[in-house]
Parts: sequence; C-alpha cells; structure tokens
Amino acid sequence: MDAIKLSDLQANGRHADLEKSTVISDIDDEPTKLHGASGPLRRRLFFNILVTATLTFTVYYHYQTLIDKLHPLVAPALLGSVSAAFAQTLNQYLRKKIHYNRIFKFMVWGSINGTLTVLWIDLLLTRLDSAVYRIVVDQTVGAPAFQATFSVLNSLWESGELVSTTARSSYLRSLRYSYCYWPIFSVCSFLLVPPQMMFPANCLANLLWNLILSRLT
Repeated sequence: MDAIKLSDLQANGRHADLEKSTVISDIDDEPTKLHGASGPLRRRLFFNILVTATLTFTVYYHYQTLIDKLHPLVAPALLGSVSAAFAQTLNQYLRKKIHYNRIFKFMVWGSINGTLTVLWIDLLLTRLDSAVYRIVVDQTVGAPAFQATFSVLNSLWESGELVSTTARSSYLRSLRYSYCYWPIFSVCSFLLVPPQMMFPANCLANLLWNLILSRLT
C-alpha cells in the first residue's frame, strides 16, 4: 500500500509539474503575441509621421509661392493644418496609439489658428509701432483669446457642448502652461524675426506647443 501511495504521489507530482509547465508556457507566449501585434502598429505610426512631415515641409518650402499664386490666407491655413497634424502624429507615436479623430481635430484647429494668427500678427504690426506694446498686447489679449478658441473647439468636438466643465479646467491649465512658453517666443519674434517670416516661425513654435496641447487635452 505504501508503495502504491508513493507511486500515486509521484504521479500526482508529475501531473502537477506538467500543469505548472503548461501555465508557464502560456504566459511566455503572451509577450510574443503582443510584440507581433505591435509591429504593424509601429509601422502605421511611422507612416503617419512620414506623411505629415512630408506635407509640412512641402507646404513650408512653397509657402511664399502659395501666397503669391493663391491667396494670402491659404498658405497659413495649410501650413497650420499640416504642422498641427505632424505634431499630433509625433505625440501618438510616443504614446503608441493611433487616433485619427484627434489628428483631424488638430488639423481643423491648425487651419483656424493659422488664419487667425496671420490676421493677428498683421493687426499688431500695423496698429502698434512699439515692439514692447506688441509683445504686451499679444500676451495679454492674444494668448487668452487663442487658447479660449481652442478650448471651445475641443469642447464642441469631444462633447458637443460649447463650454464643458472639462474644457474650463483644461483652458486654465493650458493657459498657465502657455505663459511658460509663448512670452519667450513672442519677445524673440517681434524683436528678431522679419515680419514676412513671423508666421512660419510661429508654426515651428506651434509644432512643440501642439505636442504640449495634445498632452493636456
């Protein structure tokens, strides 16, 4: 009897070991599956970056031509749109997630922002002679207004409400961050950058800012 019990225990032990090894092998298979699935995702993310980067640099290179042959507001709207999309695809690559809805949202915002920014810069240059006044008005009036425009667009896009509770908190948080970033660019822009290059330079600055915005919203 003792021998039989001992053999049963040994058999049970071997069976338990077999079960353990089966569980371990299942766990080991999971990362392989996840890794295999992430390959196509990375390629799609990289492809999106490649497309938006190509569009951004193409529009940037032909910026003056678009102004001369089409309309003064077409070029900034296009450049604002594609550069915002470029920033969003970079952000999605870092997060390893694709959200085409967010890309389209930032493209719409980029075109609106591009058009309004050019009109705003022209207004400051024609109405104010002092660079100091331009910087002060840009940061006390322009920065809150542009940030509010984005918050309203984001609220309408995401929830269908003109100003949601989330939009209010996001606006205040984004505005605080903007005052850590845009005043420096505003000083450099109005003091160092030629007027015809202010908006292209603004788009380059917006590239980084859109990365920040996409993290905050």
